[in-house]
Amino acid sequence: LMRNSLDEFDLAIKFDPNNYKAYDKKGLVLFGIKDFQKAKEMFEKTIALKPDYVQAYVNLGMVYYMIKNSDEAKKTWEKAIALKPEDNDSKAYNNLGNLFKDAKDYDKAVEYYEKAIKQENNNSTYLNNLGDIYRLKNDFRKAEEVLQKSLAADAKGMTTHFNLGKVYKDEKNYDKAIASFEASVKTNPFYVESYYEMAEIYLQKNDKKTAKEAIEKALQKEPGNIKFTELLAKVQTS
Repeated sequence: LMRNSLDEFDLAIKFDPNNYKAYDKKGLVLFGIKDFQKAKEMFEKTIALKPDYVQAYVNLGMVYYMIKNSDEAKKTWEKAIALKPEDNDSKAYNNLGNLFKDAKDYDKAVEYYEKAIKQENNNSTYLNNLGDIYRLKNDFRKAEEVLQKSLAADAKGMTTHFNLGKVYKDEKNYDKAIASFEASVKTNPFYVESYYEMAEIYLQKNDKKTAKEAIEKALQKEPGNIKFTELLAKVQTS
């Protein structure tokens, strides 16, 4: 399917070498298959043909982010924002928030997530990201408030349920934490970190049987996961 898509964009480019959107879309396909170098070339070609095409800068920044070049990612997203100040730059703001989160500069992350939300105030992803930052800042009340807003926007947000579970776990509100982690895996059974978190809670509650069941579910999905294996051994020997 990906190969067919690439062939289609190649034909579009052959027909019209100035079709900047075809280069951009081809770059997205290449990005999806993790061919980051070729994706980078496509986004750069898009920008060469259409220097004011904001989305290409957002996409190019994602390539830099994935190859761990944070400085270039930051510069590229800042360029996207500066190009058309009146445009919706929420994606670039959100991505910059992610960069500052990675750097553990949580105040800056809050600033940029809030800028993204100002432009799209009902975007569940941006709200989820902001809520998780408040959790990391130990502002659990604010974290819960924002994460509940994210769920109001998208009740099936598996990472939002997960992050809400982390808030409740940090507060030692274990029953609510388990309910949130269960909601996360109900939305996506392959989000196995939720099983790990539940296993830790059950072990904390000295319910070794249920802890073992939870971590075994995680290992069924990821049998080679060292962290999961170590927790299972801890459950079995405690």
